[in-house]
Amino acid sequence: MAEWCADHLRNCEGWKSAGLELSTTSDENAKLLDASIRQLVSWSDCVSLGGFHDTLVRLTASDPGAIMARAFFVGLAGLGTESAARDPVFAKTMTQLESDAEKYGNQREKRHVKAAVLWGRGKHHEAADEWDSIMDEYPTDLIAVKFSHDAHFFNGNCKGKKNAIEKVINKWSHDLPCYSYLHGMYAFGLEECGLYGDAEKEADQALNLNRFDCWASHAKAHVLEMNGRHKEGKEFMYRTEDDWRQGWMIATHNYWHTALFHIEYAEYEDALGIFDREIAKRFNRTNSLLDMVDASSLLWRLELEGVDVGKERWANIEHLGKFIDNHAIVFNDVHLGVALYRQDELETEKNLRDSLEKYSSLLSEDNARISKEIGMPLYDGMLDYARCEYDVAAETMFPIRDKVIQIGGSHAQRDVFVQTLIQSCIMSKDPKNWSLTPQLLIERETMKHDSLLGQRLADKFRAKHPL
Repeated sequence: MAEWCADHLRNCEGWKSAGLELSTTSDENAKLLDASIRQLVSWSDCVSLGGFHDTLVRLTASDPGAIMARAFFVGLAGLGTESAARDPVFAKTMTQLESDAEKYGNQREKRHVKAAVLWGRGKHHEAADEWDSIMDEYPTDLIAVKFSHDAHFFNGNCKGKKNAIEKVINKWSHDLPCYSYLHGMYAFGLEECGLYGDAEKEADQALNLNRFDCWASHAKAHVLEMNGRHKEGKEFMYRTEDDWRQGWMIATHNYWHTALFHIEYAEYEDALGIFDREIAKRFNRTNSLLDMVDASSLLWRLELEGVDVGKERWANIEHLGKFIDNHAIVFNDVHLGVALYRQDELETEKNLRDSLEKYSSLLSEDNARISKEIGMPLYDGMLDYARCEYDVAAETMFPIRDKVIQIGGSHAQRDVFVQTLIQSCIMSKDPKNWSLTPQLLIERETMKHDSLLGQRLADKFRAKHPL
């Protein structure tokens, strides 16, 4: 699938000829850096390179002091939402990299170090701006392109995702490695901006150039979901499953999208089957926070639909306690809290909330500020719903509903909070809360067209609160 990643890897002279000079003198390091970013952008393991993880190990060993490779590692760790400035080892790594970059790095590398460290220290919006600025001067800098795209996603900046790719895509020649993947990235930015027709064209172009572009498959799934084309979405995901399932990290998320198409049709056993066969097993293999989000979100959505998913399925999202002090993005924390509560890990959930509240006072970090203003009320509202305290949940979540985009994720992912708020209002005993439901249903339909799930919510409201 990704064996092309090993083709014609750039040595030091190759990077220089591309206008992206490196300070390392190790050709092996230069080639392995090229191999690493290609696998990251394609979400794929190149077998001939030993896979992404092995490539990273060899990259470090080839020149432990290489500035650009180390900036890549810091950005990768931060944007992977697994590390943050409060991790003392990661903090020391960033400080040492800054010092070494000043001594040995070239100007482009220093800017990459600045961006990666800004992100790692919680200055997420400044980091995104810095990566965008690098792209202005170096439009074919794929590391800046990839990190900018991810940063805007976690910042909830729809226009940023679109505009960053839009300004460089026509400056790439078609024969550059990973060129086709720009169309998939562009498609996702367009989709999040509501430009569904243009987004689908870009996703199709990416897939015509490379059918294994699992990010483009993901972007098309978003378009089909938001447009209410659920039957077409299911057919597309199953027809192309063998193409996108090999994308190492995004495959879990693409299975999650497939499950959402089933939920729209109330095909709950099919969605549970996807959880059992793919999502739970993949999380327990990767133990990734991003996979945890998909697992928690899917089970919660099924429960909102009245499905008894069983305690054992929640228990299959294992070893969550180690994440309670992470707080890289509050989007993760909310899903983590829900999962811990459903697992009856009440003491661990309480520790998570206490930790999040303490972290929220660190207003030097963007995510801490967002956690305080939006994340904490959202967290509490979700847990209020879990405790069947529907009035409290509605009153907590309704005032922040238009701000939730700031916690990051996609419109499709954040719909779990919209559904929970609507269900809270429907189940509320207070007329001032349940009377908000028609407004919320209209708002959701405006965002997600022709939703069968939305129709079920409307039917439930009319049955519980007849005129």
